[in-house]
This record gives sequence, C-alpha cells and structure tokens, in this order.
Amino acid sequence: MGVEKIQELTGYPSIDKPWLKYYTQEELAVSLPRMTLYQNIWRNNKDYPNDPAILYFGKRISYGELFRQIDECAVALRKNGVKKGDCVTLCTAGTPEAIMIVLACNKLGALANFLNPLFTMEQMIDRINDTEAKLLFVLDKVYGRIADVLEKTCIRQVIVMPVYHSMPQPKKLLVSLQKKDPRMARALKQGKNHQSWQAFLRKGQGAAPQEYASLESPYKPDTPAVMVYSSGTTGASKGIVLTNDGILSTAYNKNIPPDPIKRNDTFLQMIPIWFSTGIVISIFIPLIYGSIVISEPVFSKESFVRDLKCYRPNMTLTATSLWLYAVNAKELEGINFSQMNCPITGGEKVLEKDEFKINAFLNSHGCKTKLYKGYGMCELGGTVTSTSDAVGYSDQYLSSGYPIRGVCVSAFNITTNQEMQYGMRGEIRVSSPSSMKYYYKNDQATNEFFYTDEHGVKWGRTGDIGYVDEDGNVFILGRASDSFTADNGELVYNFDAEGVILQDDRVTACKALGVNVNGKTIPVAHIQLRDGVQDTFANVVRDIDAQCRKALPPCAVPMAYKQRDSFPVHPNGKRDVQSLKQERNDFVDSNGNQIKL
Repeated sequence: MGVEKIQELTGYPSIDKPWLKYYTQEELAVSLPRMTLYQNIWRNNKDYPNDPAILYFGKRISYGELFRQIDECAVALRKNGVKKGDCVTLCTAGTPEAIMIVLACNKLGALANFLNPLFTMEQMIDRINDTEAKLLFVLDKVYGRIADVLEKTCIRQVIVMPVYHSMPQPKKLLVSLQKKDPRMARALKQGKNHQSWQAFLRKGQGAAPQEYASLESPYKPDTPAVMVYSSGTTGASKGIVLTNDGILSTAYNKNIPPDPIKRNDTFLQMIPIWFSTGIVISIFIPLIYGSIVISEPVFSKESFVRDLKCYRPNMTLTATSLWLYAVNAKELEGINFSQMNCPITGGEKVLEKDEFKINAFLNSHGCKTKLYKGYGMCELGGTVTSTSDAVGYSDQYLSSGYPIRGVCVSAFNITTNQEMQYGMRGEIRVSSPSSMKYYYKNDQATNEFFYTDEHGVKWGRTGDIGYVDEDGNVFILGRASDSFTADNGELVYNFDAEGVILQDDRVTACKALGVNVNGKTIPVAHIQLRDGVQDTFANVVRDIDAQCRKALPPCAVPMAYKQRDSFPVHPNGKRDVQSLKQERNDFVDSNGNQIKL
C-alpha cells in the first residue's frame, strides 16, 4: 500500500508532496549505493559473466566480455596519458565501443565528454577547447563532422571507432567494405595523430590482473562522471556535468515498472547517446539491473520500426514522433508485442489523441501495458517525473506523471519566486538528487539555473511553464521563452494556440509564434496537415480560427496561417523557429484568403 495521507493539503506541492502516497514505506526507505557507476555495474553483474550485456545487430556481448574490454580500454587510456580528473571526448553514436570507453573512463575517474555530432563547427571547436581534452574517440561514420575542426582544437590523438567492429559476420564484412571518408583513411595511414580502434585496444591487452585492478579510482562523493550538452538553441551550448551519485540516484529512484528490472530483459536504446536520457536511462540503467542493452547507432523512424520487429524488446524509450510512425508502419502488421512490459516516451509533448493512438496500437499487438510517459531535463539527470502502475495512481492524458522518489516538483512565479498553488501556472522547478553538479566552467549559467529558497532547498529552474495538481501529477505546457508580448502588453504563450490547433485531427504538426510586421507583433501559425486530408487548407483554417476564438484571448488568436509540408530544422536537431519568423509569403487569413505579411 502507498503512504497514507496524514494531514490536510496546504495547497502547496512542495509542502504536501501528494505524490508520496504512491510509494510504500519500503520504497521511500531505499538507500542509494555509495560507489562509482562502474563499481555498481560490476558489483551487480560480476557473478553472471555469461549473461548477455549488449546486443548489437544480433551479436551478443556478455558481461564477462564487457568487463574484459573495459579493463583493456582502461589500460590503453592510461597508456595514452589519461589520469583521474582528465576529460576524454567522444563524438559517437550508440555502439558497444562507446559504452566500453565511458565505463573505462569511469573506472579511471576520468570525465567522459559526449560531443553532439550535430553541433556546428564553431560549437565543436569551443566545446572541445573548453575541456583541454587531448584524446578524442570518433565513430567513423561521423568523422566528416569533426575532420575540419581538429587542427583548431586541443586534441592531440584521435581514435577512430569503426561502426562495424562489434557486428556479426557477414554484416561486419559488408559494412567494412563501404566507402570510407578519404581524409580519415589518409590520417590513419599516416598515423601521425590518428590510430585505429584495434591499435588502441592492443595497448591494453595482455596486462596482468593486478594492473587492471590497480587502475580503479576509489569512490568519492559528487565526482563528475559524464558530460553532455545543452542544445545551444538560445545561446552557446553548455556542458552539463553529471555525477556518479546523480546517475545512480536516477537508476534507483525510478518509478517506471518493471521494478526491479529483470535480469536478461532487453532494453532497446533509441535515444542518441549524447543526451542524458540516451546514456543514463537507455544504457546505464539496464546494465545496472543486469539487463541487455540493444545498442542502436542510428536514431530514425525506420531503425526504430526495424528494431521493434527484429528484437521484440521488453523495454524501450523513444520520442513520441517515432512511436506515431510505428503505429502506421506496415512492417509491424501482425507482430506480437506481448513481451513488451515497458514502452516509454519522452522529450516531446504527448497529445491526448496521439497517446490514444499509441495505446491502441500497443493493445492491438498484444502488449499488456500502456505507454508510460515521463518528463525530464539533461540538467536534472534525465528523469524528473513518470507515470506508473502504482496502487491508487490514475494516469491522466496530458500529464507527465508524478515525481520519482527523492524529487520535489512545483510551479513558481518567475518574477517573485513565489510558489504557486495546485492548478496554477508557473515555471516548473525541480529539487532532485539527480541534478547536475554544474555547467562546465560556467559559474554564471550554473547560478542562473539553480535557485535556493528561504528554506535552503535548491531548485533547478527548468524554463518550462506548467502546473501540479492535487494528486501530484505534473503538467508541462511549454517553454517560458516560447512567448511574445502583445501590443496590449499581455504576455502570450505560443503553446496555448498550438494546443488548440493540434486538437484538430486534420493537423499533424504546427508552430505558433509572434512575428514583427511593420513594428507590430502579430500571432501566426505554421501548420502541417495529416497525409490524406481531403479538406482544403482554407476550410481547415476557418474551423481552427473558430476554435481559437472560443478558447483564447483575442491577442493570442493567430491572424495568419501557413501550410507546410515540413518544418525547417536547426543544426542542433530542433525546429528552426528563427527561420520561420523570417517567412513572409504564402499565408492565408482567418477566412482562407491569400495574404503576405
């Protein structure tokens, strides 16, 4: 049974913590292990050397083999000059080699720095040089993204990891014969400051057992383990430093079932490894619990469908857009997912109509559970809230669930820092033991992100607008920055108009924004219709405009609409809103008449 409510609600989530009723006393009393990430994974799996740890294009890598290669990587890192406290940079996708390197770094006490391959050249140069890293591991398939920046960085040695190294034959042979980047081939041949993965590994092979053991860095609280990056959409990307304690806190405080995760269950990794959700939730947590990571280097709709069909995983986490693609994928017709006990989505807002579609899809394919939803940020360890099957909990559409153990969530007035009561909008702030240690070498940004209240509670400012209800459910509405000030001085949140527009079944995507036209800011909406819609765009706009006028204040109702086949994408992988703001042609007004802004 959950914790009984022992007092009347005060109206403030941080005081009442209504979500505690979904946890048992035993769950709330769970203590976290005081050890490094590597030590925890080793302790939990050392007695199961033959159990599979990683599945990569059908090839199984056992825990015994994983630990052996981690040891070899650790020795090779040391022979390349890496010491405790150093930073090692990785520009890679989710491959077994990336997993081995990050855990080898953790064993040595070094910081594994995951560089986003989608960064611009300037972002890459700045982020690498900030770390003073001398060693870079790069996947051969993304070498072209960093080739032109290497000479402008502090990197002195590049280790090229072939995507095919851990693949089974004949897949390995087939991929190895594919065309390689000529610059990479020349650099490896010259051997000046490049070495192959095989040559790197040879430096760590044949060491005595005592040498492997001597490399292990002892546990020290609050030690940096992994660094990922913010997107850089609104400024320079920032290094987000996660600690051993924070990562293990996320792993042991999760509330998404199965709990505990069963040994030999499979987890399909479908979030890029350079995000905290990709590395922490999709790789570290399965390994901590003795499960099997299905390592997938390609983040795409097609690879998700292919992997669902091929592996029939027990668990997976990916974006809502990929789930919606799977719903209509002909390749999955007739495929049974009765073994899937934890399908999860996160990273994107889940519309009620889309959640219904995904749940219907899962049910029709034999899955005995519904879609689990979550909310989080890289700065907060990846997970803040999730839905669950806890006794007494009733999942709600549009909710992101309730806080995981040890986490407190509430909404605050951005200007006054006053906590808002249940149901009242404000900036979502989070107090969590999984929070980052800091932004790397950026005290100003760190101080701006964290806020300590009058009671000494440290909160992370998410920049998201939302609210908490009396049952502890957290509702995320959108970004605080996704707004504009109307001519009457009223603050308008673009996500309010988007919420109304997306309720129309003919609409598959939209973006509302404020555009400066002749010195005035007017609301407009870019809309993508679902495939097969028979109505004209003018008819759709007239219906949407009528709904917006009923649900929104006049200053938030779009004055112009534009139909799109797709949305422009920024180099960081997110929708390019600035590009949309520059467009002036091909709009229609609320009556469907062609206009130019």
